[in-house]
Amino acid sequence: MLRRAPSHPPCRASRKSPATLEVKRLEDLARRIRICIKCPLHESRTQAVPGEGRADAEVMIIGEAPGKQEDQTGRPFVGSSGKYLDHVLEGTGIQRADFFITNTVKCRPPANRTPRTDELDTCTALYLFEQIRLINPKIILLLGGVAVKRLLGLKSVEQARGRFIEHEGRKYLATYHPAVRFYREDLTQKIKQDFELLKQELRKDPRIT
Repeated sequence: MLRRAPSHPPCRASRKSPATLEVKRLEDLARRIRICIKCPLHESRTQAVPGEGRADAEVMIIGEAPGKQEDQTGRPFVGSSGKYLDHVLEGTGIQRADFFITNTVKCRPPANRTPRTDELDTCTALYLFEQIRLINPKIILLLGGVAVKRLLGLKSVEQARGRFIEHEGRKYLATYHPAVRFYREDLTQKIKQDFELLKQELRKDPRIT
């Protein structure tokens, strides 16, 4: 049974190509993110990381926070986790450019610590929920406990993983963040299983791609 998560935009009734106005709003949002000083994370960042991908993406990937390489480049999932994402997509005919990829917070926390509640509150309310509303994805893939707690209101990834969850008019799939496999080898197989669920869904529903 899902606990009620903080309110975020429900899915609109129909899918359509992105309107020029929606694309412009996403671009404006990205510009605001890059200069944002609304929470303490801006004090230690090199660059904010708004996210990237298709404005009409049917699948949105939401991780926890930018890491060191993301902070340096201003792009999401460019380190080892990004390479892992490319690896699991091999053979599907899907590229990372087909998704929209972002994080719950847009600036790297010092020493890669977990984002604090006030930082999450600020960034999701100002930016993430608006990105979801504008992109209107059919599936949202949540990577890691922070994203799972924030978007689904659940206490852990283990409560959510292994199945698709319908929540507030959207379809969610949750798994551990790919970075965790470097220090928790026991979770590697679970991550592979969850990504396989995503690939199966992408193969059987041509509308998603």
